[in-house]
Amino acid sequence: MVKLNAGKISAILLMTALFAGACRKKDATLQEPDNLANFETSAQGISASENSIVVKVKLSRAVKNDVAVILNLTAQGAQYGTDYTTTPAVTSTSGTANILLTIPSGNSEASVTINKVAGALFDGDEKLVLDVYSTASPVIIGATRQITISFSELIAATATATINGGGANYPNKVFIDLSANRQTAVQRTAWDLGFYAGADFRVILNSSSAMMAKQLNKTDLNQVTSADTVGFATEVAFSQTAPVTSAMAYIDHPSGDLTRTAIAEIAATAGDNKVYIVNRGFGIGTPAPERGWKKIRVIRNTSGGYTLQYADIAATSYQEINVAKDASYFFKYISFETGAVNVEPAATKWDIAWTYFSNSTNFGGGEVPYLFQDIVLQNRNVQVAKVMTTTKTFEAFAEADLTGLTWSSSQTAIGSDWRSGGGPGTAPAVRTDRYYIIKDGDNNYYKLRFTALTQNGERGYPAYEIALIKEG
Repeated sequence: MVKLNAGKISAILLMTALFAGACRKKDATLQEPDNLANFETSAQGISASENSIVVKVKLSRAVKNDVAVILNLTAQGAQYGTDYTTTPAVTSTSGTANILLTIPSGNSEASVTINKVAGALFDGDEKLVLDVYSTASPVIIGATRQITISFSELIAATATATINGGGANYPNKVFIDLSANRQTAVQRTAWDLGFYAGADFRVILNSSSAMMAKQLNKTDLNQVTSADTVGFATEVAFSQTAPVTSAMAYIDHPSGDLTRTAIAEIAATAGDNKVYIVNRGFGIGTPAPERGWKKIRVIRNTSGGYTLQYADIAATSYQEINVAKDASYFFKYISFETGAVNVEPAATKWDIAWTYFSNSTNFGGGEVPYLFQDIVLQNRNVQVAKVMTTTKTFEAFAEADLTGLTWSSSQTAIGSDWRSGGGPGTAPAVRTDRYYIIKDGDNNYYKLRFTALTQNGERGYPAYEIALIKEG
């Protein structure tokens, strides 16, 4: 029998503990990739008409505890307090301007707002440079650690970007301004109805949450009961397994044609406007929760805008919201839960949008409503043309090639055309044999191609690159 003295036993136990601890540390390291802190983009512009912009530092994933982030700020041609301020305010450490941010536990981003001082004048060459100087553990500084903010609208010559769709459950609708290299992500369930700000009186459904609406032959909300909705649960609802052509009448046409919306044009005579039963579609999650039903009626008001009347199906009274037209926007939005909400940017501040979408398809028996992921829409003042690489490569396409293109104003001109697959047994992928020419509302021409459908295998973060062909 081999005998070990107490010293040898202690040494063996110590080595065993150290080895086990090292293994645990290694295993823990393998469990999660680095959590990186990055700006959303490397350049952003604040136009003459804007008073402020929000700059975000985003993490790869939410943190379990509060994380401090220190930004260094360098100004070129602009003076803090005279020309601009920031929220949070700048502090000074050894002559260096710092901004201290905190990413709260359970969150994955923090932001700083750049504010113009009222009355300040700018020549157009003033810039601010923000740099992620340090982050608290366990966050690591990522590759996009620096952003340049220009005090005039940035006309991007080239750019690459990853769209912040929010992940595989596609929680965001993301509006993208190509010339400003800016994206605005909005939770896609944050609104219900959009009210057209143009000359016509049109109302749209939230096409990113599977909404539908059916007209009743009634004009008084209080006279509508659940008896008026018998069978609607299956009739006025999306079906991914057995879609029917008759349901096309209950969605806004995917092309964006305002004469083909589920809700008829709002008549000048109030008595001509009927009640609609609205299926609010689905929320965000797996499985996606149902958002419920409403009865609504819209009339024109004496101020030149809209009055929305709405209630639960069984209610014997209703609420009203007045919606004014604003020529700076194409639509103004409301939520049945929170009232007026900001959704899409001003009409000239976005070009394309990525979203989950109430689309249509044809399985051989006619056009039917069908829900699509990874749809790219275009703004109402934007035109799009598709170019195949067999005609001209992306790199070679130049201003001289703009003649002879076939332009489309349909909001689904890109749609799902940029990707393939996604059906049962077929992996989705970017189509690399095509790209798109975008003519924006300021007559800037860009070429755009998609470079990724996923990030680290997860849908909801597609990537693209653009190059300016001709400035408007």
